[in-house]
Amino acid sequence: MGEIVADFYTPLLATGVFWMLFREGRLLAGVFFLSVSLLIVLLFSALEAYFGFWKSWGLDFSTHSAILIPFYQMLLVLVLLPKVGGTGSLLCWRIRLRQGAALAAALITGVGYGGLMIELNYHTLADILTTVISIYPLVWICFHLLQPAVFSNSGTEKSL
Repeated sequence: MGEIVADFYTPLLATGVFWMLFREGRLLAGVFFLSVSLLIVLLFSALEAYFGFWKSWGLDFSTHSAILIPFYQMLLVLVLLPKVGGTGSLLCWRIRLRQGAALAAALITGVGYGGLMIELNYHTLADILTTVISIYPLVWICFHLLQPAVFSNSGTEKSL
């Protein structure tokens, strides 16, 4: 049963993030950011496999965890970016509350997913933490480099 949950976690998280991007009117920008940041994650993973840094430390790079980081960053971006046509209305606060709840739920289930990976002997806590610590700065830098072009202040897809 645990293997099934582990297999479906990432696709469910991705589906939720794409749905939120669609509802927010930022699907194209989100897909672009996620594509670039996932490419960076995969390149880092390939470099790690080639050089074997984690193996030399007696660890295993957690691609499972690394792939999730851009999706968590995207949820964080949706919560923090100004709303499309944001007026400060009650509706805007409801959307922010819903997105904040989605981010909290994703992070809580992500911790559960990490526990499941440990329970299934896919990875150790050290594998997961070292992967997250190494990947998140790359994703954060990617977002901050792309932010002016992709997530302009106008908040519309037309800015692309």
